[in-house]
Amino acid sequence: MSELSFKDKVVVITGAGGGLGRVYALEYAKRGANVVVNDLGGTLSGANGSTGHRAADLVVKEIKEKYNGKAVANYDSVNADGEKIIKTAIDSFGRIDILINNAGILRDVSFNKMTEKDFQSVVDVHLNGSYKLTKAAWPYMRKQKFGRIINTASPAGLFGNFGQSNYSAAKMGLVGFAETLAKEGYKYNIFVNSIAPLAKSRMTENIIPPHILKNLGPEKIAPLVLYLTHDTTKVTNSTFELAGGFYGQIRWERSAGQIFNPTSEDSFTPEAILNKWNEITDFKNDKPFNKKSHPVQLSDYNDLIVKAKQLPAQNDQGSVKVDSLKGKVVIVTGAGGGLGKSHATWFAKYGAKVVVNDIKDPSSIVNELNAKYGANSAVANTNNIITESDKIVQTAISTFGRIDILVNNAGILRDRSFVKMTDEEWYSVIAVHLLATFAMSKAVWPHFTKQNSGFIINTTSTSGIYGNFGQANYAAAKSAIIGFTKSLAIEGFKKGIRVNVIAPHAETAMTKTIFGDKEFQNHFEPSQVSPFVVLLASQELQAKAKRGVTGQMFEVGGGWVGQTRWQRSPGYVAVDDEITPELIQENWKSVVDFSGKTTNPASTEQSSMLILQSVQAAQAKADGSDGSFSYTHRDAILYNLGLGATTKELNYVYENDPNFQVLPTFAVIPFMNATAGLKFNELVNNFNYAMLLHGEQYIKLSQYPLPTKASLKTVIKPLQVVEKGGKAAVIVGASETYCTKTKKLLCYNEGTMFIRGATVGPNKTIKNNRAKFATQPFKAPTDRKPDYEVEVTTSEDQAAIYRLSGDYNPLHVDPKLAKKVGFPRPILHGLCTLGVSAKALLEKYGQFTELKVRFSNVVFPGDKLKIKAWKQPDGVVIFQTIDETRGVIVLDNAALKLAGSSKL
Repeated sequence: MSELSFKDKVVVITGAGGGLGRVYALEYAKRGANVVVNDLGGTLSGANGSTGHRAADLVVKEIKEKYNGKAVANYDSVNADGEKIIKTAIDSFGRIDILINNAGILRDVSFNKMTEKDFQSVVDVHLNGSYKLTKAAWPYMRKQKFGRIINTASPAGLFGNFGQSNYSAAKMGLVGFAETLAKEGYKYNIFVNSIAPLAKSRMTENIIPPHILKNLGPEKIAPLVLYLTHDTTKVTNSTFELAGGFYGQIRWERSAGQIFNPTSEDSFTPEAILNKWNEITDFKNDKPFNKKSHPVQLSDYNDLIVKAKQLPAQNDQGSVKVDSLKGKVVIVTGAGGGLGKSHATWFAKYGAKVVVNDIKDPSSIVNELNAKYGANSAVANTNNIITESDKIVQTAISTFGRIDILVNNAGILRDRSFVKMTDEEWYSVIAVHLLATFAMSKAVWPHFTKQNSGFIINTTSTSGIYGNFGQANYAAAKSAIIGFTKSLAIEGFKKGIRVNVIAPHAETAMTKTIFGDKEFQNHFEPSQVSPFVVLLASQELQAKAKRGVTGQMFEVGGGWVGQTRWQRSPGYVAVDDEITPELIQENWKSVVDFSGKTTNPASTEQSSMLILQSVQAAQAKADGSDGSFSYTHRDAILYNLGLGATTKELNYVYENDPNFQVLPTFAVIPFMNATAGLKFNELVNNFNYAMLLHGEQYIKLSQYPLPTKASLKTVIKPLQVVEKGGKAAVIVGASETYCTKTKKLLCYNEGTMFIRGATVGPNKTIKNNRAKFATQPFKAPTDRKPDYEVEVTTSEDQAAIYRLSGDYNPLHVDPKLAKKVGFPRPILHGLCTLGVSAKALLEKYGQFTELKVRFSNVVFPGDKLKIKAWKQPDGVVIFQTIDETRGVIVLDNAALKLAGSSKL
């Protein structure tokens, strides 16, 4: 395959002084491109920019020295002077072919502490900066009928992330922006795509653990970017997730949803929608009136409303009455007409007190509501939603004494083709939609936090989800609201705050400019949206859904309601040391192939873990270590040292000792080496490696003592997969380890893993028989003293030694990571505690053939352990291990069976 050349192409890369941007610049220059290296310099927060010129200069120097390439440095701010960056390309090279919107800053802080400046500055650099660059480049690309643009999104934008509501909004806004640009640029051969990379950079090095970071070099991101921007590549309007050699497309997936007859307000109610909630959120089945889809535009509402009106006039109301809105206080912005007025009316109808906010005096609407639903049902407010949000909330507090629900509904349109769009049209739409949603949410947040409850319903648009010609500003703002919503939902969950977002389809003053004759004929009334909004603010819905409803997105209108989420392809994983654009080109069908086992990641953690598991599985398969494991006497000695063996015990540390042996619990090492083969993410839903706990371990030795060197093959499979109380999934993995030379079975393991927050679908449940000893209860006797007690003091360095036997989880050695997950310092491996206990019992009672333990608490390196043992008549030794330093039981329900004893 010939090399993809960029000879004489002109590339502008923002934020190219380091990290991803630097690698992009070098790779383009290497292939003949002329490069504008833009970097303001300074810190991640954007400070001290004037001191950072050297970063761009160094990259330019590197390009010239390494490749004799052509490059110029630019130090302008993307949001303040974006057009000057493009001017640098025109002045230096005469054209602009490729634009990589890569520059970024972080201002991570919990939403409760986030300032308007924190929010605005991140939106300015990421979203507004990309607008400024693209706006300046667009006329040149149109004129030459060629352009390639990459917007850099983020998993935080796609799925939300704690402490990053600003970043999530900006990054998701770039996706909606790109979708619109792709539609407007297509006939001019301008192709626009978004990437959501998880890469090692200044922005991630303090967030992602080091053992993961080492696989996330920016060198593995660049090949896809180069492929997407080559003149022979015809890919546009697409979004990709990539990390560590994984490349996969992510697209929207929309449920078939549910239709209701919308002709009667007495029948199309929150209760009717609640009654069909499972059908709305069902992504498995097509319906007679609609199919599950992977859309790039809004639903065919004209078809849906016709079918909905053919249903019986009376919708089934179900058995649950929605009455939790009575006495609740609601703020509805932009409620002087259209959707806002309808929402306010429906909330009042359900007994809520309503603050009717609109920049135009909404007193006439308030009077209507008070006359119809009782005095003091509503109050008018005309404060500005961006600059006076606190005053709006104060109206609620002073009038009704509290605030329970916020509906961010206000909006404007400034539709225009991107080439003609003015800065005022861009910024005004961003302000009214995105900045107002931030300001209003910020204003209610302290009240919601204090009362430990609250609902926020944000309003996106189908233009925000799918992009729309002539609405680059609107699509960007509305898409940003999706990312913002997802982060708020994460931050508010433990505080009892539920946040969701809707994309309504209704005839309003705004939509009159874009609706066609069919829409007007079919009468898409705002009242066909409002019952769903009321339901989203109800406790009845939260009780209906197994895990509540928050962070979700819905499309609604014309009697139809559907849910929309992300779907990711299985993707392609490159395990080559050097990944090239040509390799991506060769395997492109795999990148965009959704025919295999797709996933629906719902969080940044889940997305990242699924990607990294794919990478690890591919690497294991490529290097032949999938279940294969070889070791020598060196590994045996290292394992023994990890369990506390000393130079006084030559049989454990000296290979020439006549009694040299590896401790029998070494049998867990090949098991742990093979656990990737269990494919946790395929066995359960919502798998997150960070939520995995090793609960129990069972070992059976078929040969003993174990050889001190061997080549092994471990065959692993899921033995049981069950759900526990809706709060966790339990996976029992079973492995058989064979000697590849003799073909004989050496040992058998069963490991029980608890995955908090995961679920198991009915079709995924597995219940095979387990080893009897593994499931036998072994309660420490309370009617007699232990037959044997021994104290063992672990070493403060023990985890650092034990991890060299294969478990490199930084939780056991990295103080920063340990604190991030709630431990004051690194913890000892549970299997190390098991091995220390088994070593003591081996030396007292001799060889055992079976062992079973339950891990009940953690041990810190340096803690003193006490092992208590009770020998039973049948050759079983029940034991318990206590961390005396902390006074907690760390191994319980534990026993071993001595060699030569009778069977249970």
